[in-house]
Amino acid sequence: MHYKYFFVSLFFILLSLNPIQAQDILSEKKIERTFKKEQRQLRRMSRQYADSLTYKAQYYQYVLLEDLDTRNFENLGWWQYQYNYYNTIASKKSANLSQREKIVVEYAKNTIVLMVSMLRRAYEIEANRPAAIRDIPGVVFLLMLRTIVNPQDYVAYLAVISYSSKMEDYGTALFYVEALLENGYKDLDTLGALPETGLLRIMPEYQALLEVYLNKGLYGIREEDS
Repeated sequence: MHYKYFFVSLFFILLSLNPIQAQDILSEKKIERTFKKEQRQLRRMSRQYADSLTYKAQYYQYVLLEDLDTRNFENLGWWQYQYNYYNTIASKKSANLSQREKIVVEYAKNTIVLMVSMLRRAYEIEANRPAAIRDIPGVVFLLMLRTIVNPQDYVAYLAVISYSSKMEDYGTALFYVEALLENGYKDLDTLGALPETGLLRIMPEYQALLEVYLNKGLYGIREEDS
């Protein structure tokens, strides 16, 4: 049907109605047009964020390779900022959000999933290389990144603590012990049996962390249990 014939027909229909009925029809048409326009905009917005996620994956992969090539531990702060930014958005409750806001929240969640999966794949590649060509600093860097994008990745914390202790970098080891405990880790048996941490575990700073976060006394024993 041609639009001009449609509008002529609509015009005569409106003439046959009283003013209130005519106004109701016009209002319904306006609401319908507004709804359809909003749906088109939401679909367009979803496509744009999907395209953006594809670009984000490529960009993160590029930055990661650059950081690995240069052992850029100083860039851990940039990765932390990326995670914090998207995690703040992803943590919003969806109950009171508009459709547009829900799309943004979903995009943020997908970005975090992207970061976690990308770093896991990169770690598995590096960690499974033959020992003769394994890039240990690169593996440690990836483990540190894993703790940033997944604060409950306890395996990554433990590995960093063990390696740092082996290299006698006790400042880094203590930092990750505290971060591990801050994020809810409570398996003191596994922590106490961690390879290369003998000297670390008798340090006053280490004992203080156990006391603060786990209420444990010397060498992980409660004073009332001794």
